[in-house]
Amino acid sequence: MLTGEQKQHNRIRALYRKGGKANEREFERLYLESYGLVYGYVRARMTCDADTEDVVAEAFLKAARAFNRFDPSRSKFSTWVVTIARNCMVSHYRKERSSAALDDVPESFAAVEGGQSAVDDRDLALRLLSVLDDEERELVLLKYREGLRNVEIAKDLGMNASTVSTVLARAMTKMRGAAERNA
Repeated sequence: MLTGEQKQHNRIRALYRKGGKANEREFERLYLESYGLVYGYVRARMTCDADTEDVVAEAFLKAARAFNRFDPSRSKFSTWVVTIARNCMVSHYRKERSSAALDDVPESFAAVEGGQSAVDDRDLALRLLSVLDDEERELVLLKYREGLRNVEIAKDLGMNASTVSTVLARAMTKMRGAAERNA
């Protein structure tokens, strides 16, 4: 039996049978390079593995259908697909009329560093993120969890890069203050 990822891969290949092998190979290469990043981005923001897989599959199918409109001079492929995935998540939550609670962030959110346990790190990360508003939290996750540059974040979200920098600086100040109060 095929896994969800294999089924998704087969559907994407089928989209390109009519579009030429060069196009198919290029998309497949970019897909394989960016799948882990996109999956991780979505998984960190959703509470259910099945929903994560659905959103990731939908994002890559949309990317495959629109691949001829992708402009590598404007952004990296992975950035483009993460933007599509973000829009797919918004649509998913609008359809479900629900939102992910901060308490539902998976334990894998925080990396284990030093002597603290993963649960301690997760709890600390959740407390620090909880002092931020939605926009600040999204920017912090894009910057520090996904490793995007401010310019990429700005382009993805339709913001000015200096605004992204300012919001991130304020968010970090809030988080530092919360950390000091909790120390």
